[in-house]
Amino acid sequence: MAVLIGSLMAVAAPAMAETILVDFERAPGADGRLGTSDDVALEQDGSELFWIREQLAPAGIHFTQGTVFRNSWFDGNPNNHFISSTNPIGYFSIPVFGISVESYSLWNATLTAYNAAGQVIAAHRILNQSGTFQRHTFSLSSAQAIHGFSILPDNPNYILNLDNLRLTVSPVPEPAAAWLLLGGIGMLGLAHRRRKA
Repeated sequence: MAVLIGSLMAVAAPAMAETILVDFERAPGADGRLGTSDDVALEQDGSELFWIREQLAPAGIHFTQGTVFRNSWFDGNPNNHFISSTNPIGYFSIPVFGISVESYSLWNATLTAYNAAGQVIAAHRILNQSGTFQRHTFSLSSAQAIHGFSILPDNPNYILNLDNLRLTVSPVPEPAAAWLLLGGIGMLGLAHRRRKA
C-alpha cells in the first residue's frame, strides 16, 4: 500500500509547464526545436527589417503577418531582433495552452487566442493611458489548446514592439484535479484500513 500511495503521490506532484521561448534571434535547426545547440540565426541576410512567416515552422510556430526589426530601441542591444509591426498574427501546429509576450509600445492593444474553429477562447487587453512608451507583458492561458493568436492595437495602423514570446506547450494541471486525486488516495487508504480491521 505504501508503494501504491508513493507512486500516486509522484504522479500527482505538481507538473511544471513546458515552455518555448521565441526571442526572434534564432530559428530551429535540424532537430526542429528552439533552444537547442543546432539553432540557426533567424535573420539570414543582414537585413534590419524582414517579414516573419515560416522561419519558426519546424517548431510549430507560424506567422501570417508581422515584421522583425533589428535595432537597439527595445532593450539597448543594437543587435536585438524584435517584432515591430502592425497587427502581428500567427497560428500553431503544436498544442499551446498559454502565451506571454513583452511589449514596449505606446498604444492600447489586445492579445487574443483562438481555437481551431477561429472562436475567441481567451484575451488580455493592456491599456496605456500615459501617452508615453510603456513596458507591459501580455499573458493568457487556456484549458483548451490555442490554435491561433493576434496582437492588435486599437488602431490597425499603429505599430507594436514585441519580444520574448513564451509559449506554454503542456497543460498546467488544475488545482482541483490535485485535490481530487488526493481525496481518492485518502479513500483508498481508508478502504485498506477497513479491510485490515
